[in-house]
Amino acid sequence: MSHLWHRRDPALFEKQKVEVEANFPELHFRVVGDLVLVVGTFPIIFMGTVLDRYSVEIALATDYPKSLPSVREIGGRIPWAAERHINCDGTACVLLPDERWKAWPVGATLLDFLNGPVRNFFLGQSLVERGDPWPFGQWSHGAAGIREYYGELLNTRDTQVICQYLECVSAKKAKGHWPCPCGNGKRLRECHGATVQALREKIARKDAATSLQRIR
Repeated sequence: MSHLWHRRDPALFEKQKVEVEANFPELHFRVVGDLVLVVGTFPIIFMGTVLDRYSVEIALATDYPKSLPSVREIGGRIPWAAERHINCDGTACVLLPDERWKAWPVGATLLDFLNGPVRNFFLGQSLVERGDPWPFGQWSHGAAGIREYYGELLNTRDTQVICQYLECVSAKKAKGHWPCPCGNGKRLRECHGATVQALREKIARKDAATSLQRIR
């Protein structure tokens, strides 16, 4: 069986294609090598009207929907800069992978991704271009944003505590006799075991491991 999602599950590919192109007539699916690309013009609807349009290229990885789609603005409007949430390779930070459980949970469609994280990202870009503040209180870019996200989630500003939680989340198994990541000296099972378990149910181990590596 093919490892490529669109060949392994052609019905899913066709469903996503029909749904997206029906709602966004200026976006079109292309299969390039192992990747499925969604390319074209993406309109930004704000207060019932089209506020702006962006030329975009969205790549669906070979293991989609397990991995997040990769989004690029290809019209040259957005500078490749941290303050605009663009990585040095030109990909857009439309969504912190650790926050996927909330913004684009497993089982959601590509159309949900476009109408949610992608729309919000480009709406923010348009508002900032005209001098308005970021509309959704975005996290900072990169490691700083990861610290902010987990700091709010865990109610702490201590990077070491955040790292200890991420070690528990990214571990193959969190064991109850481990020291609690909060640092109070108790065992995990006697303290924040439920918190760690809740995080493990929401956040993929690989995403927690990547975040841990980035903020250490």
